[in-house]
Amino acid sequence: MSFSRFIRSHDWWDYKLPPILAVGYATLLLGNKSIFDYYGYIALILLSVIIGAVYVSVINDISDIEVDLKAGKANKMASLSQAVRWLIPLTCIAAGIGFIYFFYYPDIVSCIFYMLPWITFSMYSFPPFRLKNRGIWGVLADASGAHIFISLLMVSRLSYLSGQAIDYRWLIAVAVWATCGGVRGILWHQFTDRDNDIRSGIETYATRRNPADFKNIEWIILGIELAALLFMLYMINNVFVYLAMGVYWVLMLLKYKRLSQEPIPILHQRSSYQILLLDFTDLFFPVALLLYASVTQPNAWIVLCAQLLLFPARWILMLKDVYRIIFKPVNTFKT
Repeated sequence: MSFSRFIRSHDWWDYKLPPILAVGYATLLLGNKSIFDYYGYIALILLSVIIGAVYVSVINDISDIEVDLKAGKANKMASLSQAVRWLIPLTCIAAGIGFIYFFYYPDIVSCIFYMLPWITFSMYSFPPFRLKNRGIWGVLADASGAHIFISLLMVSRLSYLSGQAIDYRWLIAVAVWATCGGVRGILWHQFTDRDNDIRSGIETYATRRNPADFKNIEWIILGIELAALLFMLYMINNVFVYLAMGVYWVLMLLKYKRLSQEPIPILHQRSSYQILLLDFTDLFFPVALLLYASVTQPNAWIVLCAQLLLFPARWILMLKDVYRIIFKPVNTFKT
């Protein structure tokens, strides 16, 4: 088994890191700073976040060993000795402490934002808290650890490094946007696994709720997220980002009409669907910011190339969808 599968990087690499980077790029552009000049710092922030993500993936499997065994579900940690099993998370903790001491300190706000996901996910996974099984608290804990605090970390750290005061309008808008996006992400996962979790006796927010009663709520969450995102775009006020949003909506409609991919906020009833705004936040948003920087700043094209090379899954999938949209036989067109 490869190390990437062992740490479950396929669950977060291409889907959770690009939006966080977009927040970093936008924060620098709002302060009229060069993205290329600060990309080394962005890389260090990203590395520190990746170490935290590895910690989260491993402790989640460790805490689920007994539950998975009862459910007959494979768990990679079950075959390891206790010493080996705990070596990875302890190493991650040591590395995280190193980042706080050598990189984040004395930026206290960023130190707090960096520590909070570690604390939150530890409470999410381990007893006596085990927030994973405590309904809405588990949803909020996952969203906080995976999206909210890391996004705010990007804002606070890059503001500190670039010598600009934190724009609290921007910070609050990012917090609301990240909260709704994180909540939608974990609820999609929970409702997708709902039947399996019920059979396994695992209690989550989704197992306690009838999906039919959740339809209005999912649209409210999406509406708040979209409002926060539009306010962020208004603050950025960048024609490249506006065009990217327009292209995203056109592509979304074409995927619905030509490929029968149903646009959904969270819940899905068929195998062909697209989660609304996901393509924009994962691909169009960061790429649009970097395209603008490539036109207006020296060497920013290098960062754009690095973004596309490091996170290829979403744009490769988009190109495949575009190919299918163009070459799909007309007689299967759906209205």
